[in-house]
Amino acid sequence: MWLTALAATLAFQAGPKSELDVTYAKVGEVELKIDLFRPAEDFKARRPFVLLVHGGAWMGGNRTEMHGLGRMIAQQGMVAGSVQYRLAPKNKWPSMIDDVQTAVRWVRANSRKLGIDPKRIGAAGASAGGHLALLLGFTDTRDPKPSLFAQESSRVGAVFNIFGPVDFNRDFGPIFEPVFQAVMGKPRKEAAEDVRNASPVTHIDAKDAPVFTLHGDKDPLVSVNQARWLDENLAKAGVKRETVIIPEMRHEIPMDRKEVADAVRRGIQFLKENLEK
Repeated sequence: MWLTALAATLAFQAGPKSELDVTYAKVGEVELKIDLFRPAEDFKARRPFVLLVHGGAWMGGNRTEMHGLGRMIAQQGMVAGSVQYRLAPKNKWPSMIDDVQTAVRWVRANSRKLGIDPKRIGAAGASAGGHLALLLGFTDTRDPKPSLFAQESSRVGAVFNIFGPVDFNRDFGPIFEPVFQAVMGKPRKEAAEDVRNASPVTHIDAKDAPVFTLHGDKDPLVSVNQARWLDENLAKAGVKRETVIIPEMRHEIPMDRKEVADAVRRGIQFLKENLEK
């Protein structure tokens, strides 16, 4: 995985401070965890925060996959948190978005203790994580009566989207039906309204968070047309965005390619620029 390679490239560098296995919520008997990364140097002012969301088709993956990106973000003076969320098929949609929204509200509710500015929170994610990060930038709390931190907003102020799906009614053919069945708990045709509401493009309007998108033009899982469709709709709505499409890149990030490593660094810089305003 590209994030494993990214972590390896950072291993020799002086790392930021980390705090692992922090519980941010409990759902039933499940304790949901977040791993925090902060700059090595102490600083009295509150810092921006970036929530990191792993991929895995909403059915797999682990928050440790985002540790390398978290360290890169911390080295740029921000705090990062790599979040766990409930996975399908045991848990059905919208468990995943509810969990990451809860994590954003937890950060805001604990911002003073964490040394974070609650007005400067962003999100970054890869694949399914990119999809969830986009929803954090385009929507507020889905549940009208959340049981945790109900007084806080779930919306973030900037998004770094790494080949995340944006419209489930485009580019996803019959081969993806088992994924919809596992995540939604029913066939896509029977879940039409849920599928529409789960598609970030549905929610785009002028007040959305700025978005940096990184995608490969040879991605076999999430078509590059998803990135282009997102860019087109953000442009129509007047939302600030940058889109970088890497030739010959598939559903991974080969950090040994200079243009790819530069794009990842630019995505982090985009978050920093838009969260430090």
